Amino acid sequence: MKIIITNAIFLLIVVVLVSSCGPNQRILESANENQASTEEPVAINVNAAPPVSGFDQDLNAMRTADFKFIIVFRRKDGQPLDAADKDLIARKAVNANRRSLSDEGKAVIIGSNFPFMTGVFDELKERFSMENFSRPDSGAMFSNTVPHR
Repeated sequence: MKIIITNAIFLLIVVVLVSSCGPNQRILESANENQASTEEPVAINVNAAPPVSGFDQDLNAMRTADFKFIIVFRRKDGQPLDAADKDLIARKAVNANRRSLSDEGKAVIIGSNFPFMTGVFDELKERFSMENFSRPDSGAMFSNTVPHR
């Protein structure tokens, strides 16, 4: 008899728990109201700066990494860099801390904390246009001595 009473109590507890675990209608209705309210136009702050993307975002990432020297190489014809272009840049900028392909493959951004050897970019400057975004207080970009890391 004790087993039957224990089983009946257990069954009653299970039934109460299962029936009380259903969705709360008030919360469901509140969610539907929130969905309806999000369909209304949202006010946009016209004075806010536009989001930064692409090349500017990659350049800012180099600045945020606090590189002293930031150089950008692009093909003079404005076309995307091909495999030979990327290989040449990688071979010439060996002591760069970071190289990043940017602007839909049309630019390589190089970041370094150390000056480059004099003459290392001569071949690159003949083939590509070079832009210097280095920090004003970075010092000389080129040196005759091997940089110490």
